[in-house]
Parts: sequence; structure tokens; C-alpha cells
Amino acid sequence: MKRVEFVPLVLTETSDIFTIRIEGEKDTEFRKFFILFKDSEDPYLKEDFDRILLAIEKISQNGALESYFRVEGKMNDRVCAIPLLIRPRNHSLHGTLRLYCIRVSDDLLIVGGGGLKSTRTYEDDEALLKHVVLLRDIDSALSAIEADGVMIKNDLFNIIVEID
Repeated sequence: MKRVEFVPLVLTETSDIFTIRIEGEKDTEFRKFFILFKDSEDPYLKEDFDRILLAIEKISQNGALESYFRVEGKMNDRVCAIPLLIRPRNHSLHGTLRLYCIRVSDDLLIVGGGGLKSTRTYEDDEALLKHVVLLRDIDSALSAIEADGVMIKNDLFNIIVEID
């Protein structure tokens, strides 16, 4: 079992954006993503990275509106990805960046990790699949907490979930 804590990334009157830290890890999942891609020399990846940061800024101002995300999980979960819109390109040559999230509501977003998507689907890439499965497991644990009547929006600072 792994314990997962929720770390504030951006808190505004419009929306709260958290990221996650896995027990035993020094950095949050968003920080790992940021460090990995912030200095990319590939102009396509740099553009994707900048779009992701811009999307996070817009979400902090306008809320985590559905229009900012690409649905990536299963029908019964809230896993999605940023950015929704990217310029079409040959994945085998350039790929695209994806940052995976749990969109809980218009005013609560949980940002996980992400990476370079160079396959047709995230399921075809072991690293991306790992990020999505992690968020699916976290979303499932949060849904169980919500089913018990806990308003996670108000209590996420104090919530730690355990996942396999």
C-alpha cells in the first residue's frame, strides 16, 4: 500500500489546484513533470509545456471547466489530461506532452504526473499508463471518501489516501 498526500499547487477564490506526493518521494508528481520538461529544446514539446502552464493559469482564474481537458480515464472516473488542444503532428517524430489530472469539479483539480505521448493511446505507453492508473486509484479512493459524506473540497488538506 502507498500513502498519497495532497499538496496545494495554486489556491484561488475560483479554484483550488492540488498535486500529489507519493509516500517516500521527495517531489510531487507535478514537480517531477515540471523538472523533466521545463528546459526542453524541442520546440514542439516546449510549446506543449507552455500550453500546459497556461492552462493551469487559466484554470486558477476561471475554474477547472470541462472545456480545458481531454477525457483520458474510464467512463466512471474523473481522470483527464491537459492540454485538450494541440497542433497535429507525427507522433513518431515529435510526440506530445500530457499532464494527467483528476477533475473533481469546476473548483477542484488534482494534478498528477505526465510525460511524452508518442504512441496512439496512453495505454500503449507503460510510463503514461502508470500515471493514469495511479490517478484512477486515487480517484477511486476519493470517491469512496465522498460516498461516506466527506466534502473533499473542504478537507483535502487533511486527507491521505492509501492505494495499492
